[in-house]
Amino acid sequence: TANRGATACATKAAGGAAAAQALAALPLNASVLGASTFVTPTGTANEKQAALAQGGLADLTIKALPTLPITLPTASLPTGLANVSIPTPALLKALPVVGLLLPNSLSFDLTTAVNALLPNGQLPNVNLVELKTAMAYAGANCQAGKAMPFGLTQVAGLKVLGQELPTDQAANQVLNLIDTANIDLTQLDVTKIGLPLGLSPLLNGLLGPLLSTVQGAVLAPLIAALPPISIPATIANVKLTPSSQTVTGNRLVQQGPRLQVSIAGQSVVDVVLGEATVGTAGVDCTPVAAAAVPGTSAADLALACTTRRLVLVDVLAQGSGVKLLGAADRSLAGKTVSLRLAATGKTVATAKVAKDGSFSAFAPLPPKAIRATNAARYQAVLGKEKSLDLKLARRMIVSKLTASGGKVTIAGRVVLPLSKPLSSITLTRRVSCQKNEVVRRFKPKANGTFSVTVAAPAGEDAAVYRLTTRVRTNTRSATTSPTFTLPRGVNLTR
Repeated sequence: TANRGATACATKAAGGAAAAQALAALPLNASVLGASTFVTPTGTANEKQAALAQGGLADLTIKALPTLPITLPTASLPTGLANVSIPTPALLKALPVVGLLLPNSLSFDLTTAVNALLPNGQLPNVNLVELKTAMAYAGANCQAGKAMPFGLTQVAGLKVLGQELPTDQAANQVLNLIDTANIDLTQLDVTKIGLPLGLSPLLNGLLGPLLSTVQGAVLAPLIAALPPISIPATIANVKLTPSSQTVTGNRLVQQGPRLQVSIAGQSVVDVVLGEATVGTAGVDCTPVAAAAVPGTSAADLALACTTRRLVLVDVLAQGSGVKLLGAADRSLAGKTVSLRLAATGKTVATAKVAKDGSFSAFAPLPPKAIRATNAARYQAVLGKEKSLDLKLARRMIVSKLTASGGKVTIAGRVVLPLSKPLSSITLTRRVSCQKNEVVRRFKPKANGTFSVTVAAPAGEDAAVYRLTTRVRTNTRSATTSPTFTLPRGVNLTR
């Protein structure tokens, strides 16, 4: 076990080669026996927290136990096997010379030879259980602001008493270890048949070797006439309960299959193949990194879902120039950001970072030859901090984003040609770094322009919006492809 009974999640490991070797003292073998737990490191963002527990084994063998202290039924031998009489004339044909020295009949002892064919009340020499692998997993992670537990198991290659069992369904089988059958007396080992009774030691010594060579043939008709010897069945009951999952409050327990084996009414195996537990008590999955908290600005939200301290939020052509909007970590307030054109690497504008982390600038339009190409890209630089570069020419642009009186207004345009029929525009708001919610769906005008006003989210200081739609590649094509605006933030309270 790993981290059992601990008051908090921790990354731990238990078992391994030493644990597997320790099974050698028992009637067990396994190549892998272990458990481990994992939890995201301290300081991980709430919505990225996760925990996982696992426990299991591989190449497990519960060895054969032919001397298991279980009373098994034994065969009932016919009476008279110790004193089977054969008339001497039958022997005279086989031993015409020495037969003159024999009495009228001889008695043979078949007990030892018959017992050699019986199972003697022992289990067959076969492994009770063989298992390739069994692992149980229980974990939890943050989804939509809630701690969500999960569990699963993986089991493969299960055999009981040599018979393969399904691992994905319940099984309740009866196996015959020693089946009800009749002993085939023709399989007797004649060398185990006792010498005739009643002879003097001298005659036994003289005739024993000769009798041993012929008694099989002489006794064969008599053995064939004996009544059959029945062996009672030895029953093994095998019950396999599939993997189970138990949820109690905020605790989830994932167990692998439970295997139960009884022989002759006595339990010999009762084992759960792997177990893992996870709890979600006290876990905070609030997406702090992306949610608007008191004092949060649109610039703060622009940085919330990235490790960068400098972000270029949007680049759009306006009149004879290019408007550049960005956000920086508040610790960079008052410093100057250089805005560069990627095609030349030259600074085309500068901007000072405001107290809330925002900055903006206006730069000349790039040369007409590259204006609509990928070369017309812009990047913000401040010391060692660099933003991603943004392309100027895009198919969907936000030209206005304002908030007032509890309302947010967004205006812009979709660059022609539009789809036929006209595709709707979907407006979404970022709820967390992993989740967006749909706010409104609406159609643009025939010329591609649009304007929409929606209610501002209650209790927040800023919000981030994005719009998506579909457009035709060109006027000659009916095929459409998705296009979208860059995420844009807006301050709601100032």
